[in-house]
Amino acid sequence: MHKRIAVIGECMLEMNLDSDCRSHHSERRLNAGLSFGGDTLNTALYMSRLGASVDYVTALGDDHLSDWMIRQWQAEGIGCDLVKREANATPGLYLIETDASGERTFHYWRDRAPAKRLLDSPQAAKQLFAQLAQFDAVYLSGISLAILSPYGRECLFDFLAEFRQGGGQVIFDGNYRPRLWGSETLTRKAYEQILRLTDIALPTFEDEQLLFADEDTDAALARFQEWGVGEVVLKLGGDGCLVVQHNRDPQLVPANKVVPVDTTAAGDSFNAGYLASRLSGDNPETAAKNGHLLASTVIQHRGAIIAQSAMPETLQDA
Repeated sequence: MHKRIAVIGECMLEMNLDSDCRSHHSERRLNAGLSFGGDTLNTALYMSRLGASVDYVTALGDDHLSDWMIRQWQAEGIGCDLVKREANATPGLYLIETDASGERTFHYWRDRAPAKRLLDSPQAAKQLFAQLAQFDAVYLSGISLAILSPYGRECLFDFLAEFRQGGGQVIFDGNYRPRLWGSETLTRKAYEQILRLTDIALPTFEDEQLLFADEDTDAALARFQEWGVGEVVLKLGGDGCLVVQHNRDPQLVPANKVVPVDTTAAGDSFNAGYLASRLSGDNPETAAKNGHLLASTVIQHRGAIIAQSAMPETLQDA
């Protein structure tokens, strides 16, 4: 695989709350282990494990926990030259609380996270965009957009427009989180802006319904096509996904049926499997099968990142 992809977003420290303590508040305890996670970092890491050439673009602090996170990413083969370090800052933190069915609730401490200020300096943004222009593709999510300042977001849109004109590919995962946005009107405007610049969209239908009040999948897909997205993979949870390329009829690719332990990073890992497969030349159906295979493996383990030894074998090329 020769294409280089830059992944823009935020990664935070991760802790988990023991699910067997849910009904006994006085006895709840935190798992001793400290990990990390974030939608785009999860995708970047799994893509790297699948052989993609990936660099992560974010901002961290100058503390030892930020040092540790970077060492872990580098050990996974992720390029970290574009990770900005901010003095006297620390990463954001989140806690996962998982119920008996594997569904999770997140609790965040991220208001002062340095990733929010990644593009606030015009000089730093200009330098970063010059480096990003050397990549073949840029991947980002709705969370990547939400945490940026309005100024940083507009700067990013301007760069992505130029990036596409120069032959670069833009990939976007909607991943809508209402609490990160000021209003639905603002969010819908930002999503339309990014999607009109997007080559491959990886939305989740549940998110699309929440933000755009789509009656059905046809309505969601029609909007993506109206905005000029050439390739859409509409994720349907346990029902699989609908793949549409160049306005052809949607193709349903069923998900692998498993009993989830923790659905954290289900969509992130699907995206990784899909994109690693597509960037290596596979067709969309094969890529979706690879995405489902990885996602179905990840949700049978706790936390966003599973052990390397638990990774599935990828499917053969179609």
